[in-house]
Amino acid sequence: MTEKELELTTWLNRGFYADKKIKVLEQCVRQSRERAAGLAGCCTSNDTGRSSGRKNGTEFALQRLCEQEERFRAQTAALLSINAEILDAISKLDDNDLEAVLIHRYVLYHTIEQTAEIMNYSPRTVRYKQQQAIKKLCLILPCFASSDVL
Repeated sequence: MTEKELELTTWLNRGFYADKKIKVLEQCVRQSRERAAGLAGCCTSNDTGRSSGRKNGTEFALQRLCEQEERFRAQTAALLSINAEILDAISKLDDNDLEAVLIHRYVLYHTIEQTAEIMNYSPRTVRYKQQQAIKKLCLILPCFASSDVL
């Protein structure tokens, strides 16, 4: 692979890492919700009708949860835009077969073997088609097109 092709492969792999980060963020929000729900259950009134001191802590925890969920939504939107950018680039191939191979590999995160099975190709054919698609994308995408191409 040429240096440009390796750069393109790294660029396409951003979706995989974005997806992993989204899953981690979702797990963090779930965990924070569980903690906040536990705190909400602890908030009780005493005999005088006044709330115990836990209420301020619970309100603070719920406020922090809302802030965290908002940050999560913003980060998720940014990460999802990476996948949209990758899909847009792949669609420029104008070759359904090559597009399908790259979508399986860089959007659905299938292995070579999984892609081969789904597309009824041998793993060797999938590797070849992936290489062809990468070479073609390097020529199509301006940020990866080499100025020394004849």
